[in-house]
Amino acid sequence: MDFPVHKRQYNEEHGVQPTQYDENGIPHGGPANYPGMHMGAIGDPDCYEGNFDGQTGEPLAHLRRRSDGIIGPALMYVDTDLRTATWHGSVLLLTPRNYPPPVVVLNDGSTSSAPFPSVLLDTYKMTAFYRIDINVRLDVSREKRVEYQVNNTGPTYRFFVPGQTTPWRFAFWSCNGWSLSVTDKDKAELGGDNVVWDDLLQKHASVPFHVQVCGGDQLYSDKIWQSDIWKPWLKIKDKYVRRDSPFTREMAAYADDFYFTHYVKCFFMSKFGESMTTLPIATIIDDHDVWDGIGSYPDYLQFSQVFVQLKEYAFKYWRLFQAHTNQQLARQHGYFGQRGYSWLKQFGPYTAALGPDTRYERSINTIIEPQTYDMIFERLSRLPASVRHLVVFLGVPIVYPRLTYIEKALSGMKSIGLTKLGFIAKQRAIVNIWGEPELSDDMNDHWTSEVHMEERRQFVLRLQEYARRNNVRVTFVAGDVHCCGAGQFSSANPTLPPEQDYRLMKQIISSAIMNIPPPNIVIRAVHSSAKTYDLDKFTQENMYKLFEKDVNGKAPPNNNMKLLARRNFSSYVEDLHSGKLLVNIHVQNDNNQGTRAYFIEVPPLSVGNSV
Repeated sequence: MDFPVHKRQYNEEHGVQPTQYDENGIPHGGPANYPGMHMGAIGDPDCYEGNFDGQTGEPLAHLRRRSDGIIGPALMYVDTDLRTATWHGSVLLLTPRNYPPPVVVLNDGSTSSAPFPSVLLDTYKMTAFYRIDINVRLDVSREKRVEYQVNNTGPTYRFFVPGQTTPWRFAFWSCNGWSLSVTDKDKAELGGDNVVWDDLLQKHASVPFHVQVCGGDQLYSDKIWQSDIWKPWLKIKDKYVRRDSPFTREMAAYADDFYFTHYVKCFFMSKFGESMTTLPIATIIDDHDVWDGIGSYPDYLQFSQVFVQLKEYAFKYWRLFQAHTNQQLARQHGYFGQRGYSWLKQFGPYTAALGPDTRYERSINTIIEPQTYDMIFERLSRLPASVRHLVVFLGVPIVYPRLTYIEKALSGMKSIGLTKLGFIAKQRAIVNIWGEPELSDDMNDHWTSEVHMEERRQFVLRLQEYARRNNVRVTFVAGDVHCCGAGQFSSANPTLPPEQDYRLMKQIISSAIMNIPPPNIVIRAVHSSAKTYDLDKFTQENMYKLFEKDVNGKAPPNNNMKLLARRNFSSYVEDLHSGKLLVNIHVQNDNNQGTRAYFIEVPPLSVGNSV
């Protein structure tokens, strides 16, 4: 590996010791030909040599989008400096290693910039990763169309930045891929990959968004476990022997090759890749960016040598492709956390966006470490007084129906050793490849899982206090669950106007932009738990009936009006006159053409004498 594994990632109570590395940072215990070994034949689409010339690093014909052999560009929104009225972003480019460092030139309609230089982030085989930091001065009252070129050649791309006093518009989506169980027939019935993507890009072409917030599962990496390379490790029956078994050089080589190639294909041979040339991203991570359920497994798995170090490879490429950074520069580039990669950005003077990392620090008992919560609230305390809305982007919804009856059933399976029975172990829908109940990690992933309820309560109460002290409306936006809906925390006092209720925090659920929705029987089961709950004696929480009509104008299936099992994305616009945040969830139509919008209004906060 090209970075050490932090000692805190190991559960020392169980005696797991960090792997020893050679002088190249590669773990001992694997084949000596690691640095240049091929994990697949030339032409194999799932390996480097199936997509790039192994000698020159030139992309093969199916991967070329530019004539000069550069992969990209991919735009990212970094932040806005309100003091200097400057928009900051970055461009990611992948080039053959023997190419000179690329530059980017901007034209905002009035002037062309000097070339913005690049910084080399990393290399893999014959490919180099470059980050180019760019900035645009904001006009006072006019939105700008900004054009840019790479190396002053090739296509001219464009993006849009708001003025200092004009409203921000942003989109949110999640789950940009397919679960392994989805068949080609399933995909065809939904209209394929791009029905919702086409609608988002059409809306962007008509009235441009300024940011797209990618809410987790930007790609599905579960396929990594289908390789034969893991079979000897998975066959180890004693779970503690398996926990302590080394992460070999061969495993390291496969992980490097898999994540690099998987990212290139998912990010640059897709509508998502097309969108990143014109619509800057801001990304949070969820489990499938790493692999299904990461962080929500028992300690013997979560702190095993293989899990810990494979996770490092997944985050290495998350940093490069999704955050335009590396381990050494991440803090300098604005990411923070005790160990993870959270961020806080200004979407102009009136809206702040918080993207907590709910994966890197996660264990079966903890979602975010206490020190990171303190960092979050210290940074929130420094936001400018102009901020009216704080939007908290989470991978998994924090307001969602309880699933405790499923948790109890799974706990019962484990307590009686049911998962060890051979006839059950063969049923993939019941037991996963690690011998754990298949749904166990999904249940533990939820904020409403019993083990996370106190952490959840404390997080919400701290946000309530922040809202009260600063007169800022807090709103949650999340994905993950492959359906859409809305819920809220609110005051238990029914006479309190929403505008004065600092406990009012709406939850927008928007998922998935591509993946298959759950069957209606699952939505019906979740609806049965969609009741009103008490967070404490002052705060209640509930889902509410957003979908009185389905997209076809009929009543929704089983009259379930709180969650709709259809693909979707959501959009957000500041109303600077009223101070409201205007939200639409855009839900795929029955005929697989376009979307229907469902409207949600988030009022500003004027605390007054609320109780």
